[in-house]
Amino acid sequence: MTYNEFKNKLNQRIFGEDLNYEIVLNVLKNPKRYIGLFRITNAKTKLIQNITQSCEIKFGHFIEEILGEYIDEMGYERLDKNIGLDEEGNQLNADQIFRMIETNNNCNNNLKNRIFLIEQKIRDDHDSSKKRGQYLNLIKKIRSLKRKFPNDYIQTYMWFSDDSLKKNKKYYEEQAYNNTDERVGISIFYGRELFENFFQRIDVYEELISHLKKNKKERCKEILNIPDFDTSIEIKKALLKIKQKEPKLIKKLLSNESDFVELRKELFPTSQNLKGL
Repeated sequence: MTYNEFKNKLNQRIFGEDLNYEIVLNVLKNPKRYIGLFRITNAKTKLIQNITQSCEIKFGHFIEEILGEYIDEMGYERLDKNIGLDEEGNQLNADQIFRMIETNNNCNNNLKNRIFLIEQKIRDDHDSSKKRGQYLNLIKKIRSLKRKFPNDYIQTYMWFSDDSLKKNKKYYEEQAYNNTDERVGISIFYGRELFENFFQRIDVYEELISHLKKNKKERCKEILNIPDFDTSIEIKKALLKIKQKEPKLIKKLLSNESDFVELRKELFPTSQNLKGL
């Protein structure tokens, strides 16, 4: 994958063409997140916090998408991420699920009847309750795959792409070690370990890291800039788009409801962008 391809995919996934629309839509759907006496920050500051959190979540999804494309390039067949229901009837989705393509020169008899599951996280920095929940969720997916592929061996990997944090490594490795199912394998990998020990394609990992470093360097001087809600053309366009798609939200924004009255005072003090709505 070239750097330009990587960069374009990242920009589209994180920022996209409708970022301003998403920002305004979120504010109008959740006004209480940005107003009130029991918030030390004003609406604009809270908005910046939410946007940065959203970008971090989207970045995790981006890394998931990129790994999927690399899996294709490395000669595997990706399978449907919808892997069934858990015992409570909740939908289960895999981050990566695939098998070897039998025509692949690297495919040997030991790999033909294997289903590979990768559950991705950016970093291992979760608290005790979340780490237990994540491992329990992994087990649910393994059980579902066993039902879906009863004749295949299920090889599972928990992969943390950022290897600088390994807060719960001992816990995850102990849980994996206690696995007694002879038809299931569970491994915990950080950073390059997945590409070194499983894919045996360290060149792919090095390419990923090279692209990330280059992009980080290009962005090092960037400061998050949110268009002015009250006067900017970008926000006006977003408001008009919302009016077309969800007119009830615009009616609420212009209403006498206390939450929206306070929201207008903070984000639309002159009401310039509200004219004509």
